[in-house]
Amino acid sequence: RSQVWNPPAAMTQVNNILMVLAVYFFAASGMKTRLSGRVRHMQLTGVKIWAVAHLLVNGDLASIVLFGGLLAWAVVSVIAINRAEPNWLRPEPAPIGKEIGAVVGAVVAAVAIGYAHTFFNLLPFGG
Repeated sequence: RSQVWNPPAAMTQVNNILMVLAVYFFAASGMKTRLSGRVRHMQLTGVKIWAVAHLLVNGDLASIVLFGGLLAWAVVSVIAINRAEPNWLRPEPAPIGKEIGAVVGAVVAAVAIGYAHTFFNLLPFGG
């Protein structure tokens, strides 16, 4: 591995918090929560948060190319969509129950994703 920089250990916790947020954006997009009425590109925003989170904890060149490339793709996609379709019809606010479901689902999914990483000897919770 070609190490470009060595991330500080504290970035692991920052990554984990950002990952819960990224997964929440995906869950909220499908559930049409209140946030989906404020953020136009929920899933692409989730990808951007996910990529930034992984860039904070991976300093090797391959990770920088992978996650940096996905971040650039998501940014360019948002710009392209906004130019192609400048008018956005905001969805109606959803009931608070959907918001709670999205938060609970995001936390459960983020923990499951984190534990799945351990099968590949990646230690998202420190180690």
